[in-house]
Amino acid sequence: MEEFTVSKEELHELFQKKTLKDTNKGWYFKDQEVEIIAIHTIETKYIQDMMRADFYKIKPAESYR
Repeated sequence: MEEFTVSKEELHELFQKKTLKDTNKGWYFKDQEVEIIAIHTIETKYIQDMMRADFYKIKPAESYR
């Protein structure tokens, strides 16, 4: 899987369609563990919340096991 970027609305759709799942073990996109990284378009000092980002990068999770 390659990383990709989605808007806030697209991220919500992925969760609603259950393509992206939040489990006790992490986030999963099509049965592969992923990381969700918030991409903010405002200055860093104003960032307070991950959910206030305009875009999100979804990438395969790094395995540390």
